[in-house]
Amino acid sequence: MNENLHTDPGSPSGIHEDLLVKHLLGETGPEENARVEAWLAAHPANRHYYEHFRLIWRESRQLDNNFRETDEQTDIAWQKFRRRIHRPPHLKAIKNDPVPTPEPKRSFPVWTRIAAIFLLVVSITAVLYFINTGTAAPEKRVASTTTTLTDTLPDGSLITLNKQSAIKYPENFKKERTVQLKGEAFFAIAPDKKRPFHVYTNGVTITVLGTSFNVRDRDTATEIIVETGQVRVTDSLHNILLHASERLILRKGDLALSKDSTRNELYKYYRTKEFVCDDTPLWQLAASLEEAYNVKIEIADPQLRELRINTTFRDVSLDQILSVIHETFRIKVSRSGDQVILQY
Repeated sequence: MNENLHTDPGSPSGIHEDLLVKHLLGETGPEENARVEAWLAAHPANRHYYEHFRLIWRESRQLDNNFRETDEQTDIAWQKFRRRIHRPPHLKAIKNDPVPTPEPKRSFPVWTRIAAIFLLVVSITAVLYFINTGTAAPEKRVASTTTTLTDTLPDGSLITLNKQSAIKYPENFKKERTVQLKGEAFFAIAPDKKRPFHVYTNGVTITVLGTSFNVRDRDTATEIIVETGQVRVTDSLHNILLHASERLILRKGDLALSKDSTRNELYKYYRTKEFVCDDTPLWQLAASLEEAYNVKIEIADPQLRELRINTTFRDVSLDQILSVIHETFRIKVSRSGDQVILQY
């Protein structure tokens, strides 16, 4: 089974459908995940196509509770599923197409058996997809480099990008409000009950009506912190509702997840220019300082990591912050260029 990308990654058919199904089932490895992410980022139509697949997968999980097929039935259904996916759009609505004879003694992986459950839904969705795809709307890309950046979206929503981050979105929000994110950003979304707002990042979809939240994408994990309102977070395995002051971290391959409340406000530093420490462990402050000032901070003595600090640093230099740490904990602070060591 060939799961390589086709030569045209920007077209809706530029990826093998078997690979998409495996990705939705969480059975892809790091290399396959990278292929899917590259394909999704290549063209807005690819993301649209993927969302159809994900919708089908959710429906199939409900069907699977009451439906079991024999090996022969599954083989037939899977062959028919693949034929309909590859058939040209103008032929997809033809009924009563012949069913191919299954190959004898052929055993399909478990993910192909599950995929066969939603064969009929795939057929309908494929027709709708090719009817509605058309020409993609012009896109706008905004990227930050060594400083943060604020952008206003077509609907009036505000986005603040952290350093080395980027977003893509249509120049006009018509039927949908969608943004693709790479890196970290804070969103203040304009309310619109008729058009939910979607953020796509690292295989995760965040859906909101009107709220404010922070999203941090770091390759193997995505962190979402909600400040006001609520958001729904989904991927191929999870569907979780987050409320204000709740945080969720999605890591690749995690099956069991839990959300928690957060008192940590350090994540806001890139837009507020403040480091707010409220009984904050020293290691958390050090991690934020590393990102903000592009330095490496080593806590040489493990017992220093959990020392708590209560203060707010507002528009001050790294040296000033290190001086306060030195005076507060009576510890040695050594700095050489972009290297900092904290020790007794």
